[in-house]
Amino acid sequence: MMNAQCTTYTVPEVAKMLRKRKSTVYEMVYSGEIRASKLGERGIRITAAEVQKYLNKQNILRGIPG
Repeated sequence: MMNAQCTTYTVPEVAKMLRKRKSTVYEMVYSGEIRASKLGERGIRITAAEVQKYLNKQNILRGIPG
């Protein structure tokens, strides 16, 4: 069984999960709103844990209990 820390996603995958544009997710990564790792010259990977942290933060801001 894979640990959530080990599962990584590409920017297009995260954009689809969050229902956002790829450009928005790139902006979130570059601004530091979502932490990501760079693979090689062009590859960016975002861990499942980072996606979950972002979702939890959004729920708190909306007043939805986590």
